[in-house]
Amino acid sequence: MSPIRLLTVCTGNICRSPAAAVMLRAAILENGLVGKVEVGSAGTSWEAEGMPMDERTELALERAGYSRPFEHSARTIHLTELLGWDLVLPMTADHAQLLRRMVEQAPKDSAVPEVRMWRRFEPDADPAAPPTQIAVEDPWYEGQGAFDRTIREMRKSVPGIIARARELLEER
Repeated sequence: MSPIRLLTVCTGNICRSPAAAVMLRAAILENGLVGKVEVGSAGTSWEAEGMPMDERTELALERAGYSRPFEHSARTIHLTELLGWDLVLPMTADHAQLLRRMVEQAPKDSAVPEVRMWRRFEPDADPAAPPTQIAVEDPWYEGQGAFDRTIREMRKSVPGIIARARELLEER
């Protein structure tokens, strides 16, 4: 059986989405899902293509208990690749909208991914909350404290995402 494929998406693929991928990979290991769930990350913009993860993100991950090295090279998501994922996890409403537009362009009868915002998986998330209220905001223009806070807040969604990955596995 092929693994369930999870893709995290932010703008440049150097802060939020690679951090989310690190968190999910650690949870996959902890939950005995290695080989059953695969994780990737990408950005909606090409501007940071090929760049490593932001140093402030790496430090925030390390402070939160994740182990280095955080091997990463920023990349941009394209429609042909997008269709190869099962669950796509955008960080903001704008990311989600762009990804849904891409999915709408898929050839007829293509398998398309489920697109659900990262914070929809928080334990106390209001299912009726508009996407703009559940965004993982970009810490890029703030100091290290914003990166630390972003990582702490993002961790809340990890158990729910792992539970969804298990559901997707059971559906296969």
